[in-house]
Amino acid sequence: MNKKQILFSALFLTFACASAGAAPPEPSALGAFCPPSEGKSFHSGWISLGLKAADLKEKQASAGHITDVGEAQVLLHFPAGWKPQDRRAALCIFPGGGYAIQAIEKEGCRIAGWAAEHGMVGVIVKYRVSGTNNAVGRFPGPLLDARQALRTVRENASSLGIDPLRIGVMGFSAGGHLAANLATSVGDEDIREQGGMDPDAVRPNALMLSYPVITAGKYAHRGSFQCLLGDQAHNQALLDKFSIEKHIDAKTPPVFVWHTMTDDAVPVENTLMLIQACRAAGVSIEAHLFPEGSHGLSLANAETAGNGFYAHIVECVQCWPDLAEAWLRRLF
Repeated sequence: MNKKQILFSALFLTFACASAGAAPPEPSALGAFCPPSEGKSFHSGWISLGLKAADLKEKQASAGHITDVGEAQVLLHFPAGWKPQDRRAALCIFPGGGYAIQAIEKEGCRIAGWAAEHGMVGVIVKYRVSGTNNAVGRFPGPLLDARQALRTVRENASSLGIDPLRIGVMGFSAGGHLAANLATSVGDEDIREQGGMDPDAVRPNALMLSYPVITAGKYAHRGSFQCLLGDQAHNQALLDKFSIEKHIDAKTPPVFVWHTMTDDAVPVENTLMLIQACRAAGVSIEAHLFPEGSHGLSLANAETAGNGFYAHIVECVQCWPDLAEAWLRRLF
């Protein structure tokens, strides 16, 4: 068994303990938990969080996009020079896809790699979704997956070289809605009643959003709420519950958000409503609005555009990762 195999085995045991509710192993029990000898960044394999809705066969919906995810999993990207005794910032990343698919490559793997390049531990969260069997991805499944991911990372921070007080979440599009559910009071009751946890214990220390789904009102991305709520998608009480702007309060951590003014899938009004709600609640927010660009840009460069899709290469947007890193450095 080589070092990477030992590392992944140790990670699997660590996360299995967390999922079962057991105490995480002491760092001394992970003596073989070490990075490659060449000192490069590296990543784990996909690790189950112990939450499974169905025996679906995950499949590729299109290039870089997956669907029929029936089991919650995480994959960790570690930076070069990482050591288990580090206390690094971590970023739990939620790709978007309208709660039907996930843009796992450009809004997951690429972003986790970016986090590792900047000295953080990037954690991709693969939460339950389905484009054909929407019951799999309906509420409260994705919220419980997100809760379990953050719980697992925080409870195992001492083994993963992570500072438990410097864990941020980053969400794209509908993944932003899911991340915001953790960061605000939206899902508190469900986390407490169905997840059996104190919601404050799984609240992140920072909320980072890219072209997020925020409101279930006039400017909603209806497809996201149709997949999330199913035949309850017209239930006004539930729509109010899942309108993030109605649940910003003193418990909400500092927020970083960006959007383009010309987003024709998730209107920029979603972010404008978030800004207004944060201001009203006294929550720190840094917001960047760019004059052009379609939805789903990710890094907005050739790396994430894919197959010469030039509409997703937008120069004026390409500065957002630098702005986000600077914001995180000031915060953490």
